[in-house]
Amino acid sequence: MSTVDPALLGAYQTAEYVVLDDPPIVFQIGVEHQGLSLLLLSFGAESACFLTAWNPRSEVLSADENLDRQMRLLALIETERLNYFVGRGESSDGTWAEDSYLIFDLDRKTAMQWARTFEQNAWVWVPGVGPAELVITEY
Repeated sequence: MSTVDPALLGAYQTAEYVVLDDPPIVFQIGVEHQGLSLLLLSFGAESACFLTAWNPRSEVLSADENLDRQMRLLALIETERLNYFVGRGESSDGTWAEDSYLIFDLDRKTAMQWARTFEQNAWVWVPGVGPAELVITEY
């Protein structure tokens, strides 16, 4: 089991998760968002995950390193032929943001594996109906 700093967990819980649609969809952990549910429904998706490859285990990397990691994640998404939207996780105080992807119909087990591959402390599970859930990555 992963041990994540409680302050980081608090930041993840209060962050805003932005799906770059037109208009953007902004959702939070534990709060059901009708627009997000409708987006999944419009793609025939039963669920989605919100995942980044940025800053492994919260170690701040350069923009180039983060871009390279994010492109590797995108290659996995495209290899699996999954629908996705570009997104961004943002701290509630605006001091932090990471590029992310909302990935449709990636099962929880595979999402956990991808989170481990990219050394993420946590990621977001989005059910077809109901609130988004913060998932701590198991190592």
